[in-house]
Amino acid sequence: MKIFKLVLSILICLAPGVVAQDVEPYVIGINDRLTISFWQEPDLNTEIRVSDDGMITLPVIGDIKAEGKTTAQLAKLIVEQMAYYNPGISQATVVVLEYNSRTVVITGAVVNPGEYHFERIPNLLDLIRQAGGALPTADLSSVTIMRQVDGKAQVIKVDVLKRIREGDLSALPELKPKDMVTVPISPYGATAEIFSGQTFMGKNIYFIYGAVNQPGVKTLSEDLELLDAIAAAGGTTPEADWKNISVVVKDVRYSSILKFNINDFKKTGRPARYKLNQEDTIIVPYRRENLWSRLPDIIVPTLISALITTVLVRGL
Repeated sequence: MKIFKLVLSILICLAPGVVAQDVEPYVIGINDRLTISFWQEPDLNTEIRVSDDGMITLPVIGDIKAEGKTTAQLAKLIVEQMAYYNPGISQATVVVLEYNSRTVVITGAVVNPGEYHFERIPNLLDLIRQAGGALPTADLSSVTIMRQVDGKAQVIKVDVLKRIREGDLSALPELKPKDMVTVPISPYGATAEIFSGQTFMGKNIYFIYGAVNQPGVKTLSEDLELLDAIAAAGGTTPEADWKNISVVVKDVRYSSILKFNINDFKKTGRPARYKLNQEDTIIVPYRRENLWSRLPDIIVPTLISALITTVLVRGL
């Protein structure tokens, strides 16, 4: 029984500290917008913004320091000063309408980029969720946080995708007021998004040349990915250079070249899988030590590809 009472006493002593930590009150900051109400004198009710010097100006009493105080502390101070002029005022209510001192900006590949205000700033992943989530073209492995520290810009790079995979969100850096978060566009996802639209209506084929067993023109099936396309061409030969595979992506007037390191993909899963688009050209190069012996195999398919592409474009 004595042990039980001792444990109970310790828990009672610790409880206030624990609760206080969980419900730590908000501290008013610069640019916050407040509403101040007097139920005994409703004509004095007002909405006001905390100025750059941390002050607010109220009727009757003038300037009061609001920055650094909780709403309860500010309400008590207002009542104390109002009592000098109107003893009938014994209660005031302060409510934060806009948490402008705790603003975080998020830009880039999210559904709703912009400026967000928080009573308590969330972690990086929750901020992305608040912005509607990441777009399919987002590269969550290269998120950046730009922060002003002593007048200088500090850039923090975060691999959010890695933290999600590891299930360790506690390793995400804590966001601070005025941080600017940028979610970049993945070059692979962006390209798929741009070139799969109505701007380019090509033939339902793709080309594959180089160190594959069955090079040439292939039929493009729906949602065909790069590795599957290589497999459909009989796979690679032993001389293939898996580190420098290229994909030429066509637009109406221009082309873009994407580079893929399949060795890295097998080890890390990066970059994300690439879905082929109409008339993409895959080039699987030979390793350098076999380049000269395979030169005819490279030149001939390239010439054929150029001729076929010209014929197809003229036929559109």
